[in-house]
Amino acid sequence: MAEITKEIWLKLGLKLLDQEGLGALKIGRLCQELAVTKGSFYHWFGSKLDFDMAVLHFWREIFTEEFIQNAEIGVSSQEKLKRLIINCIDSLKIESRLEIEINIWAHQEPLIGSFVKEVYTKRFTYLIELLEDIYSNKIEAKRHALILYSLIIGVELFYQKLTRKELEAVFLDYL
Repeated sequence: MAEITKEIWLKLGLKLLDQEGLGALKIGRLCQELAVTKGSFYHWFGSKLDFDMAVLHFWREIFTEEFIQNAEIGVSSQEKLKRLIINCIDSLKIESRLEIEINIWAHQEPLIGSFVKEVYTKRFTYLIELLEDIYSNKIEAKRHALILYSLIIGVELFYQKLTRKELEAVFLDYL
């Protein structure tokens, strides 16, 4: 049997949160999924809160830091914005409800809420920086940042999954 690494625990945490919600993030359930004892869990995490925060840091790394790093490969702000939007479109097709579950969690627990707010602020600030380079008027840049961020959230909350073609149509003005 392969060694259960910290990353395996974190990937499982994101998967369960995405597929079943916060209620699935129980130590016993995690251990059952990996067919290990609770001692294995405590080898990597000092407490359930440590695990929860590690999962959130992992989520931030994958869905914020890596998105920004990928966007930064672009030369112009327009290219960066396009790369960022395409990454968002791709993630909308991969995950089902992860962002929604994290948002619910953030509203239930102040510590989680504070962390999530920092992530959302970083995302929004990056978006504004790109758009301020594209639009000469800062108010216009912020307006478009609000529109884009609202589109992303709205698409996630939409009653059905959209096809890639439909998602590209939604974001067409920014691609």
